Amino acid sequence: MTIEVKLPQWGMAMSEGTVSTWLVAEGDTVAAGQELVEIEAAKVTDTVTAPEAGMLGAPLVPEGETVPVNTVLVEILAVGDAGAGGAGPTSVSVSADAGDGLPSAGSVPRDAAAARAASGRVTGVVPLARKLAKEKGIDLRSITGTGTNGRIVVADVEAAIAGASTPAPVEAVQPSGSSVSAVSSGALSSAPVGTSSEPQPVASTDGAGTEKLSRMRKVIGERMSASLRDTAQLTLTTTADVTDFAQLRETIGGGARKPGYVDAVIRACALALRAHPGVNARIEGDTLVRDPNVNIGMAVALEDGLVVPVIRDADELGLAELGTRVRELAESARSGGLGPDAYSGGTFTVTSLGGQGIDSFTPILNPPESAILGIGRSREVPVRFGSGFAWRQEMTLSLTIDHRVIDGYPGALFLEEVVRLLERPRELL
Repeated sequence: MTIEVKLPQWGMAMSEGTVSTWLVAEGDTVAAGQELVEIEAAKVTDTVTAPEAGMLGAPLVPEGETVPVNTVLVEILAVGDAGAGGAGPTSVSVSADAGDGLPSAGSVPRDAAAARAASGRVTGVVPLARKLAKEKGIDLRSITGTGTNGRIVVADVEAAIAGASTPAPVEAVQPSGSSVSAVSSGALSSAPVGTSSEPQPVASTDGAGTEKLSRMRKVIGERMSASLRDTAQLTLTTTADVTDFAQLRETIGGGARKPGYVDAVIRACALALRAHPGVNARIEGDTLVRDPNVNIGMAVALEDGLVVPVIRDADELGLAELGTRVRELAESARSGGLGPDAYSGGTFTVTSLGGQGIDSFTPILNPPESAILGIGRSREVPVRFGSGFAWRQEMTLSLTIDHRVIDGYPGALFLEEVVRLLERPRELL
């Protein structure tokens, strides 16, 4: 029996992936769960493992090629059909025509670490970190990763940039055509190896110019276009009086971190979704699915785009615990330290532009979810009080719903419940 190993979809935002390094080769006998190939996607770097034991066929996608999710990467001949019954030797000799992405001959390492080393490519690098290192000329081989499983994350590259003080390794081209290389571990690269000493074009300082869209920007563009094309989006906007919440924050002492407005809104949404399960729903084909779990995605802005890590079972977390989880996820997302599971399974999303002084905006649905709440800034407004006026803190909330799933009235009832909870902040604790 032949088993197809396909590129999985790690999270709803993933539409394609790039084969970084093959860790096995044609003819290898692999065990179930063994790492086969390292993949870079828009948000994460991870490995695809063997679903069953067997003998590996020829890799169908060469290193460096980008393919859509569900593309067959390689085929495995099951153990019984292959006549293989064990782990086999530590290496196998294979022959292949030049240019097919495989070694032409010789011993192929069996373990993942040896295969990564033999590839000559620095692996285990978060895509955003690799992009930053390329832009700043940082040699990834000089960096020790601090992310999950030793991955190199954005913070590692930033530390290398801050600590780099020696001249860049450059290759000086001699008149005879030979070259002399100066190597300095961890140094900034001021010019690509092998370039001539003639002046190179300098980027404009006024921001003008062109550049190729990053994979993340392409994914965001495709998903947002599909969201608007495939759903019936309606946005409801209201305001919440958060004066009492602002006062509650000031009463918290004892060294405890004061909860933020975003923490409060996420907590209010989590509780409101319990009472309004129709908002916590999605369409799958011709079926309406009401999810029993309240998993709230929180939009986190990165330098080159937006990611949405998920707070699982958010309705089971108190305000303080939820606030801690919000900060942890945001910091890990910005440093590139989250794995693919952190971005999957969301049932509702919260996004905020209040910190940037935006009063209100129209958030776009994050498919397959059917609702997303946008948070505007909190500001003081005069409110009639008796025969005079009082200053109160007001926040704008904008709820976008998929009208195929949620009508305006139940959407308004949900938003009304969120406002009620924010205006009675002790219920959020």
